[in-house]
Amino acid sequence: MNRAGGGGRAGKVLRVVTLTLAALALLYVLASRAHLTPAAIARPLAHLAWWSYPAIVALLTVNLALATVKWLLVMRTLDADDTAHPRFADALLATTFGALLGQVMPFQVGVALSRSMAGRLGVGRSAGANFGTTVYEQAFDAVATGAAAVAAVPGIFLHLRLWGWMALAVSWGLLVVGGSLLLPLLLGVVAGLLRRLPPGRRIQGFAVRLGEAVRRAAAFRPRMLAWLALLSMLRYAAGLALILALLAALGLFRYAAAVSLAFPFLQVVAFLPITPGNLGVMEWSWSAALVSGGATLGAGATFALAVRVVAIVAL
Repeated sequence: MNRAGGGGRAGKVLRVVTLTLAALALLYVLASRAHLTPAAIARPLAHLAWWSYPAIVALLTVNLALATVKWLLVMRTLDADDTAHPRFADALLATTFGALLGQVMPFQVGVALSRSMAGRLGVGRSAGANFGTTVYEQAFDAVATGAAAVAAVPGIFLHLRLWGWMALAVSWGLLVVGGSLLLPLLLGVVAGLLRRLPPGRRIQGFAVRLGEAVRRAAAFRPRMLAWLALLSMLRYAAGLALILALLAALGLFRYAAAVSLAFPFLQVVAFLPITPGNLGVMEWSWSAALVSGGATLGAGATFALAVRVVAIVAL
């Protein structure tokens, strides 16, 4: 039994080491193909526009604060006992630490893990309750990102004018609100499908927890679902604004349209646990987004690495 457990732990360590080496290899190949030296990477970061530092920190703070407000709204809707709810400052700290963990694992997983750890320290209801409410809160972000990806498709293939972009923005909002109102139903369908899968301890356990979440989701009135949808839209907008601010600070704002269209797809990539924190994968993805807009690979790689460094420093 101990040998099996030790073998499992060794396998996990080996997998993490292998994926980390793969991530570093991806970064090395990107820097080599873009002809970037450490000095060439550091130079733009050292000469960012003066306004970029407070702007980026402010936008990141807004992004994390919106995620925290959503979490507290979900928690208070499911449990009317105010004494069990964390203070906003404590909840924001747990969310921020989770975002920092998100640099070595998917952001959503990092936040859920951090809030779960906070529950063990007496912040919130319990570790399990913090985890469950976080998953439900993040489902609205998934709806906002998915709707943005759907709305971005016409923008990629059509040469739209101002009214066209406005129509896409309106359609995105309608998709987010509609998807959020249907979210309890959609989660119920997923829970039902999971219960039909062949028996497996982890899958069945997740299905039971998801089914419980669906049952408790009946407490959410349409008005509250719409509010959570709006907050998720604002959070998406704050995240995009942060990226656009960094583009402007690096003198690359002419590629803003290409990056804006690619942003929802990059958010989906960021969620996939390919390498730790998707290191290397996200850098190649950001580079591809800029190159698609006409930038050189050197400019794209510089921006991609700047996103990673600036996020860690700002957090």
